[in-house]
Amino acid sequence: MLSYYPLLKDVHMTLAVAPGLYFAGRGVWRIGLRRAIRHPLWKSLPHLIDTLLLASGVWLAVILHLSPHHGGWFAAKLVGVVVYILLGVAAFRSHQPVRSWLFYGAALLVWLWIIGTALYKTPLSWLWRITV
Repeated sequence: MLSYYPLLKDVHMTLAVAPGLYFAGRGVWRIGLRRAIRHPLWKSLPHLIDTLLLASGVWLAVILHLSPHHGGWFAAKLVGVVVYILLGVAAFRSHQPVRSWLFYGAALLVWLWIIGTALYKTPLSWLWRITV
């Protein structure tokens, strides 16, 4: 099963970038232009990508014997995903533009932090370079 690791890691990393880019575009569209996304493809595509991202992440965790119970970067990444989702929901549900933009910006920062946490294998994410 370890022979699948390089391909699976590449697939997971590619799929991890897609939701953040989609969220960034969707935020500008919905908050900035105040337009709803109506096309069925644009409504269902994120669910497909998120499902594949979750499946590849679970598969990687199984292959690498990762557990959130041990703490560290993996647990921080999982908590970050939950925070990213909650901030994204808050951004799109708020009826106050300033709050929407704040939640939207915070969600994008958390998404970048999640990517850095996964790349550098530390909860410090991109900040580890400053502390070294």
